[in-house]
Amino acid sequence: MATSHQHSTATVLQALQTLYHDPDSAAKKRANDWLEEFQHSIDAWQTCHTLLTSPEAPLEGRLFSAQTLRAKILYDLSQVPRESLPSLRDSLLDSLTPLTQPTAPAGSRAVLIQVTLALADLALQMPEWTSVVQGMIERFGQDPLTVYALLRFLTSLAEETMNPRLPIPPEGSDIYDTLVSNAAESVVNVLSMYIQAEGLTATIKTAIFETMRAWLQAGEFPVSAVAQSPLFPAMFDALEPDDLFDAAVDVICDLIHETQEIHDNMDVVQQILPRVIALRPKLDQYTDDPDRIRGYCRIFCEAGECYRDLIKMHPREAYPLVEAIMACTDYNDLEIVPITFQFWWILAGIVNRQSHLNNDANFAPYVQIFGQLQTTIIRHLHFPADSESQTAQERDEFRTFRHRMGDTLKDCCQVLGASACLKKSYDLVIEAMAKPTPSWQEIEAPLFSMRSMGAEVDPDDDEVMPHIMDLLPKLPEHPRIRYAAILVISRYTQWIDRHPQNLAFQLGYVSAGFDMAEDEVSAAAAQAMKFLCQDCNRHLVPFLPQLHTFVTTVGQKLDQADMVEVCEAIAYVIQTLPYAEAAQALQTFTQPLIERVALVANSATEAPKPELQKVADALEQLDAYLAVIRTISPLPGSCFATAATVYSVLDTLLSKYALRYYISERVGSILRRGLTFFPESALEPVVQPVLERMATSFSQTGYASYLWITGKVASKFGETAQQPGHEALAALLVGAFENVTASLDKLLQVKSAVEIADVMDDYVHCFMAYITSLPVQTLSSGSIPQAVSHTLQTLLCPARQTILVSLDTLALLAQRMQHAPFLALLQPVFAQYAKLILQLVLSGIVSGWPEEGFDQVPIIVQATVVSVSPADAERYAAEALDSIPGNTLPAAEKQKFAAELHTYLTPGSGGQDKLKLALVQLMRSARRARERGRHTRTSLGGL
Repeated sequence: MATSHQHSTATVLQALQTLYHDPDSAAKKRANDWLEEFQHSIDAWQTCHTLLTSPEAPLEGRLFSAQTLRAKILYDLSQVPRESLPSLRDSLLDSLTPLTQPTAPAGSRAVLIQVTLALADLALQMPEWTSVVQGMIERFGQDPLTVYALLRFLTSLAEETMNPRLPIPPEGSDIYDTLVSNAAESVVNVLSMYIQAEGLTATIKTAIFETMRAWLQAGEFPVSAVAQSPLFPAMFDALEPDDLFDAAVDVICDLIHETQEIHDNMDVVQQILPRVIALRPKLDQYTDDPDRIRGYCRIFCEAGECYRDLIKMHPREAYPLVEAIMACTDYNDLEIVPITFQFWWILAGIVNRQSHLNNDANFAPYVQIFGQLQTTIIRHLHFPADSESQTAQERDEFRTFRHRMGDTLKDCCQVLGASACLKKSYDLVIEAMAKPTPSWQEIEAPLFSMRSMGAEVDPDDDEVMPHIMDLLPKLPEHPRIRYAAILVISRYTQWIDRHPQNLAFQLGYVSAGFDMAEDEVSAAAAQAMKFLCQDCNRHLVPFLPQLHTFVTTVGQKLDQADMVEVCEAIAYVIQTLPYAEAAQALQTFTQPLIERVALVANSATEAPKPELQKVADALEQLDAYLAVIRTISPLPGSCFATAATVYSVLDTLLSKYALRYYISERVGSILRRGLTFFPESALEPVVQPVLERMATSFSQTGYASYLWITGKVASKFGETAQQPGHEALAALLVGAFENVTASLDKLLQVKSAVEIADVMDDYVHCFMAYITSLPVQTLSSGSIPQAVSHTLQTLLCPARQTILVSLDTLALLAQRMQHAPFLALLQPVFAQYAKLILQLVLSGIVSGWPEEGFDQVPIIVQATVVSVSPADAERYAAEALDSIPGNTLPAAEKQKFAAELHTYLTPGSGGQDKLKLALVQLMRSARRARERGRHTRTSLGGL
């Protein structure tokens, strides 16, 4: 026995050596998997105890052992007989003292923390362990060397009451009450004693505050007792020394948070608030120390957020706190300023214009301070004077910060009114423009604020908005200013829709943005054009000729992304026209694009890549028009021939350039839009050539877009194909499916499913479209076994949506099998692939498939196991479970599922619910194992 135990210990140490020090990543992975599986075993108890208590064991071995014992107490305590729990407890207690001694090996503190967590988890599951806290105080609280161990245990005990992974004992919350709630006063007393002790180190003081935080966060500390104890002044005194400052800030914030129910804690709040307000001069004292300012800001904001009801009850007394938070907002550190934003949102909810407090004289200072807040925020919005020297990351962070500040400007609007806030921003622009040489930042920042406040502005406002719009032509020319002004127009298009008198200027002002060299301005102009046309479309119909001229001249110079947005914008205007005029306008704008494609498609020579890129761009622009318009109903009969005309161009293009991926994607998108735009009668002449081209092109290229369109055609014509007299159409559709299924089979001979995940995803979508729209004809096809094989291989792809659609498809087939017409067709297929289905499904649900797909799993498994003999079903399931690593699914859980499956397959044992329950349990067991594995890797810093 001893030899076996020594071998196990040596094996663990060797695995840890490999995990930490072997450069081979595959060897690390094997070691990690072995260690995780070892942690599930019963042998781990004794092996880890030996390593933990062995002075010669390396730090890695002792830390792993402590962490493993903690994990086993958390997950596997049922492996230990109840009568053996006291000895387990005692051995862990005995291991603590050596870890606190000056002679303890390096890294012992990390081991100690894991042991205290293990003891806390054991105490919370061991009601027979009585007087836990008092016993720990008596055993470890007298010797200065072991006080840290006591404090860590008390911290762990409070923290673990909130651990969702901790099993709830049969006694329920009673054990928590006995252990924690009833011991809270004793903890306050012992911490009070320690905090007054002479020669207390910063480490112990910090540990005292951490213990307080844990008990406060657990909701177990009697705050009134804390407030009357030496701990209360000690927290605020600890703000002075640098090495205690952060710990003091944390515990003060937690105490404030715990007293937010002010009606229940008024006596304590009345002690806290004066001390908090008294910290205000510290903001001036430490103005050059952002770390301290951040800490004080956290305290002020925590008090402001938690004591909101106190502000309502005692506005005059609480106002100095609000002023302190305003000083924090005013501080020139953009990492500190956002800490205050939540408070301003809360305060705006108290004194907004809908509240009766908005006009209460006692709250006048609160309303007025929002004016100061708006000015401060606009100052923070200023780009740095040397903004050109910012790194890309700094620019991105500043942009993100500006948008966050925009939310606080909305709070100002809620309190002061949108018109008043807009007027202030407007006045700031006027004030800046009155200077002889204003900086662009002084103008751009208030313009940006106008954009940020747009959601609060009434589209019918006639007080300030007209002046803002009149201001735009007078703004100095600068790219940043033009950018901000265009975005103001973009944000207020709903207002412009109700005030269209200056629309010609605004359209021209936006269009001029395309002439500027800066890409950012051009992008803003494209966005503004889109919103103008979307919101003001009824007013822009007369401008369609002007817009047509724009796209045929200036449009050629625009970036593709901007041009696509312009096309979408124009489509919104076309959309408002009567159907005949809309069809004519759409042809006017899209005909040049089709001609551009036809020119290259019909060329006798192969087009160079730049020309093909222009073709792809033209197709994308055409797609933008159709994406917005979708269809015209009723479509004039004169337009029906357009479907065949346009498709002939696309077909010619594909006949030459189907191998160009970007061409295939653009054509596929246009074909999808065409299937939506045209009615079936207009598309009938092109169904056969489209399906033939898709099948041929997919066979040549293996590109997913050709599968995508094949499925879309089936969805469009499936219902018609099922009607009597349309057998030829049905045969045509099914023939296309059989062709692409066979081509995919050839492709999978040279590539794995994971290598062509996008193709597999689109194939399964295509398959689903066929069995949904054309079930009888599709399921009668000889390609179904091959199609199911492809679907099963798709389950190997990692994308969650791909897995979900594959499960949906298999479940639909399983459901179809329950209907007599399909039973003979589908049962042999499920029998053929039964072993593979069980292998993929069982390994999938334990390895973390999306839970949204779990409802489909029992349907699939049930159809599979009834398609073969019970003996084969059990054998296939056993082989599937055996292939799953023990660290992913413990052996006991495998055996449990196998037994449940046997019971299910036994005649008269129950219905599908029993199978579903067994699968649920399997999934939950695997999830627990994954959580345990993640916890192990986090603790060890492993793979």
